[in-house]
Amino acid sequence: MGNPLELLKKIDSNPLIITKNYKTGKKRGLDYMVWRVQRPLIKFYNKVYQSFNPGLPWLCITAIEFFKKYLTDEMIGVEFGSGRSTHFFCERSKFVVSIEHHETWYHMVKQKLEKEGIDNVDYRFVPANSESEEMELPAFYKEWNLKTKDFEYRKMYNNYFNVLKDFENGYFDYILIDGRARPECLFTSMKHLKSGGLMILDNSERERYSIVFDKLSEWKSYTCTSGSTDTTFWVKP
Repeated sequence: MGNPLELLKKIDSNPLIITKNYKTGKKRGLDYMVWRVQRPLIKFYNKVYQSFNPGLPWLCITAIEFFKKYLTDEMIGVEFGSGRSTHFFCERSKFVVSIEHHETWYHMVKQKLEKEGIDNVDYRFVPANSESEEMELPAFYKEWNLKTKDFEYRKMYNNYFNVLKDFENGYFDYILIDGRARPECLFTSMKHLKSGGLMILDNSERERYSIVFDKLSEWKSYTCTSGSTDTTFWVKP
């Protein structure tokens, strides 16, 4: 499929695509005023796109258009967080593992998948566990040279971010992190991503996710935006 980051850049070169996150400067004087003006326009723009493209994932337009062109029926992927994206990825992939933490939402999505006869998804419900449970520091702290003073993991999602432990290393072609405990999911699941595979973090502009950028600073990456929220792609060396 060639260089995925070059494909992302090519899509972003379309003058109709938003390439600046206006929300990031909303607390800084004039930038805040620009954000207030741009916000309804950004919402309208994305709403129009969704109206012409119903049923697509809640990702920025560049990411959606990228996946349309990049995914093949030979790829195996993972998504943390389910919904519209589950149907979207299953249609375009050989097999998808989908992880959901919200029970009511899980049953709604599962019912829809069964109704539509989608059978190439391993759909898993993994609820939060008790934070009072005694547990060792996750292995990814050592693997990624993390310190507890720099990053405090969310114990209640220990089962959730360890859900891929039954899969062999280098098994998946892409992993989308769009659910709970996102840095924890990324650090834990990276070993299951094949070399040259894509790790994708949605809403990557959030402050808590800055630790991911620190640890993957030497990896090739590209960030696209909806104008108010970002999606970042990394290529695993």
